[in-house]
Amino acid sequence: MLYQFVYHVVAPWIVGPFLKLFNRVEVKGLDCIPAQGPAVIIGNHISLWDPIYLYCLIRRRSYFMAKAELFDIPVIGFLLRRINVFPVKRNSLDRQALKKAAQVLEQGHLLVIFPEGSRSKTGELQPFKQGAALFAHRAGAAVVPVLFENTTKTFPRAIGQKIRIICGDPLDLTEFQGRKSDAALLDDMTDRFRQGIVSLQKEASRA
Repeated sequence: MLYQFVYHVVAPWIVGPFLKLFNRVEVKGLDCIPAQGPAVIIGNHISLWDPIYLYCLIRRRSYFMAKAELFDIPVIGFLLRRINVFPVKRNSLDRQALKKAAQVLEQGHLLVIFPEGSRSKTGELQPFKQGAALFAHRAGAAVVPVLFENTTKTFPRAIGQKIRIICGDPLDLTEFQGRKSDAALLDDMTDRFRQGIVSLQKEASRA
């Protein structure tokens, strides 16, 4: 019940318009996200607002992976679990998170991951962790890169700032099909994922 209320009412009709009221939010390529079937959404991570923007924009059932520490905060942890956010223990093999991510994709939903693992303090793109590649390869899921620009200036830190969210085309992963899911494959796929974000950054710089 809480998820349905947040997804259908709070996100599109309250939070989304509120963000656009105080910031100039520009969204491009939202139609690049597949309308059906399993997909992994990957993005750079510069602000706590990044997942909130996506939550308001994506109109499909989506599950967000977030650091386990958030779920230790009273009330917040309770709410997160009920709006399709699940915890992952960083810097360790979290089998429960792996199982949950696999279930999400097996059921044909969207899985949202920030492969850097934490917010970038400088805004520069950090190295990617391999989790997204592992999930995508095992599920045969599409992978869509998303670039966030200037979300650190979201209200109340600033007013009237231009926020850009750019979704790219699903990455071409045909070269990885049929390969064994080993360390070499995950390294190659993870590099491809990161390059997908870099390409969006280059495209955005020319716009």
